[in-house]
Amino acid sequence: MNSMKQIILFLLLTLAGTQLTAQRDYDDLLELLVDEKYDRCLRSAEKYTLSDDTKKDPLPYLYYSMAMLRIHQGDDVKMKEFVDNKGFKESLKYASKYSKKDKQKEYYAEFTDYFVELRQATYEEAEIYDSQEKFTKSKGLYKYLTVIDSQDPGGWMYRGYTEWALKARRDAGESWTSAKEIMSEKGIDHLEEDQKKRLMMALINVSEYLDGVGETSQAREFMEIGKAFFGDDDSYMVTYSDIVG
Repeated sequence: MNSMKQIILFLLLTLAGTQLTAQRDYDDLLELLVDEKYDRCLRSAEKYTLSDDTKKDPLPYLYYSMAMLRIHQGDDVKMKEFVDNKGFKESLKYASKYSKKDKQKEYYAEFTDYFVELRQATYEEAEIYDSQEKFTKSKGLYKYLTVIDSQDPGGWMYRGYTEWALKARRDAGESWTSAKEIMSEKGIDHLEEDQKKRLMMALINVSEYLDGVGETSQAREFMEIGKAFFGDDDSYMVTYSDIVG
């Protein structure tokens, strides 16, 4: 076999292997998840993330995240101990790893319900920390949201809020700039319904906070930006009238 034929054969074999990997659906992980065999799902998913053949595939990271969230939400003490009671944090960590692997959101639509659920759980946890003024902890949660979906302006709004509260004013400015650019360039039609509602509340809450600490011009700017999207909402316009006049 001459060298050219060897090269062609090698390329064909490589392409075939790539296609097999791309077509892998990881039904084994799905079955373990459905059967609530979360520990086995974690072990199997981890093997895929460590294998040279599959470590670039997004789905193993996502199934790992899902198994971790189920453990966190469940009542199985032994299972929680199995993950050192870090199920929730690990679910976010691996969801963010998934997002980095699936930059084109090839699989996102199939798992929309999961991401809605994960965001809900994250906001609930973060709001508890915010109410306790444990902003370092809530900032970490909001940061995960902006990594999992970098085009979610609500996540950036809340991340900026915690950074401002922690006196990291430059970071806060950068986060809020990200939020404003997304709303200016993309609007909000690309967001899920839960993200739209969270964005509206973020604009209200952050603006009220800024107005309360004397940053009225910044608060008014956010209110004006949000009016284009939420001007028909009575609760939004109440805050708008209070701040903008």
